[in-house]
Amino acid sequence: RYCSDECQKEHRPQHAVMCKERAATFRDVILFKQPESSHLGDCPICCLPFPIDDTSIENAWMQSCCSELICEGCEYANWLRHLEESLEETCPFCRHPNPKTQEEVHLNEIKRVGANDPVAMLKVGVSYFNDRDYDSAFVYFTKAAELG
Repeated sequence: RYCSDECQKEHRPQHAVMCKERAATFRDVILFKQPESSHLGDCPICCLPFPIDDTSIENAWMQSCCSELICEGCEYANWLRHLEESLEETCPFCRHPNPKTQEEVHLNEIKRVGANDPVAMLKVGVSYFNDRDYDSAFVYFTKAAELG
């Protein structure tokens, strides 16, 4: 910190190279640092951000019991724990038993919809959309959008 503008101008030749190097370092730090989070959010178990590339989110696991998106690493660790300890498979987030049939998955989703879960509503809306029931899909998409 300089005492005046005049003092700063007098010392500029002595510090010009050092200031340029420091500015370049700060520029690199800002330019190349990893984001704290992505628009996809963080895994609720390990708190690591989901990667930004599209293929990684396709590998994440959406749980029908709690509508949480779990990263592949946490899902694998949970599966390994169940395998090693001969436990019944459960959700790594809420410990609800994993559904055995597609009907149980659907019942879990309906239960989450009843709890006004926007992620579950979106998922049910996509299901209706894929079945070409566009009116029902629109209703669920609208509800999901209103809830956030």
